[in-house]
Amino acid sequence: MSRSAECPKCGADISDSYQSQEDDVGISGGWYCDACDLGVADQDGPEPHDDDVMISGTGDSSHLCACGTPYEMGYGLAGGGGIGPYMYCPKCAAIINKSIDPEMT
Repeated sequence: MSRSAECPKCGADISDSYQSQEDDVGISGGWYCDACDLGVADQDGPEPHDDDVMISGTGDSSHLCACGTPYEMGYGLAGGGGIGPYMYCPKCAAIINKSIDPEMT
């Protein structure tokens, strides 16, 4: 099934230019307008397929801070002492999932 899309710059129908996401080669999914030389990102993600497998920990709000910002990965000293990996919110500086690297103790 083809997904419809319109160029935000010129308003042309660019539905037939859809390229699905290919993570292994670094291609993001979306459309392309030849007239404007403009790529339009696929904000909804790839189309679901019958054989898709849900990977634990993806697709829900567990990676979002209470403020709505996605957590980012950090490494070093962060709250509670000890050096190791942690997740933090770049907007409100909340820190979660702090682990201490056993090689650094």
